[in-house]
Amino acid sequence: MFVSASKADQVHDTIANFKKAMELRTELNLRVARRVTAILRVGMFSFAIVTVIMVVMLFAFTSRVMDMIVVLDTMRVQFTAMADDMRTMRQVIAQMDADMQSFPVVTGELSQMQGTVATMNVNLKTVSEKMTAMEGDMRTITTNVGQMNQTFRQLEPSVAGIGANVNNASEPMRFFNGFMPW
Repeated sequence: MFVSASKADQVHDTIANFKKAMELRTELNLRVARRVTAILRVGMFSFAIVTVIMVVMLFAFTSRVMDMIVVLDTMRVQFTAMADDMRTMRQVIAQMDADMQSFPVVTGELSQMQGTVATMNVNLKTVSEKMTAMEGDMRTITTNVGQMNQTFRQLEPSVAGIGANVNNASEPMRFFNGFMPW
């Protein structure tokens, strides 16, 4: 079959245009791949930084919670001792009341003091019970924070695996980067 020169020129121009279009498409694909790779790397690095910050914050919090539990336990012991001392004071006041029955004014004041001390004793016992409950709550919080810490530690290998997967996924584009002059 005979092809005329004008038809051959048209075919040659068409092939040249197609080749140029394919080169432009290849360049565009490479630019998009580079941008996506850069975005993924920045995103993974940012996620890793956030993960590290969260782990450090959890560690700092858990280390301070134990100190708080010790202080709360000391306070509970002190309030219990105060409640016992108040009970002893109430008994002494009751004895003084019995000894001073001959002094009606003093007896009236001591009765009022006895009621106040009894009220204080009840209030201190309530505070001691609430401190015991608070100590239990703090131990529960410590356990939960420890579990969160373990969860973040288990999450770290997954994040590292995602980074490796991104590097593996971008490996074919690195091969094509060798063909580009820039």
